[in-house]
Amino acid sequence: MTDVAQPADAALAAGLEHLERALHTPQVRGDRARLAALLDEDFSEIGSSGRCYGREAALAELPLERAQVQIESEQYAVSLLTQDLAQVRYRSRYHLDGQPQGWVLRSSLWRRHAQGWRVVFHQGTPEAR
Repeated sequence: MTDVAQPADAALAAGLEHLERALHTPQVRGDRARLAALLDEDFSEIGSSGRCYGREAALAELPLERAQVQIESEQYAVSLLTQDLAQVRYRSRYHLDGQPQGWVLRSSLWRRHAQGWRVVFHQGTPEAR
């Protein structure tokens, strides 16, 4: 059996990493219109807390936490699963009140639309210590 995932070319990988990092910024998290433009209509998330979120919950909750959370991320890897679906994997941690929290392994699926890429699924799993 062959692995269907292909490493994304450098331009695509950089573009999707940029979009993922944009979702970490207070400017995007706090702007419902900008956030909505990046979340697919079918968006769902399994958070590192174990809670499941749909698009509307994410659009309601993310703007509320924007001032409290600073997000650090690293070790990005982008794979093209199909022509119109890519996976972005990385690790991140929140800084709350200047204090770094534990690392979380993250995976996002991005779907290509005529308007560009939009995240359709995201999952965070606390890193084993």
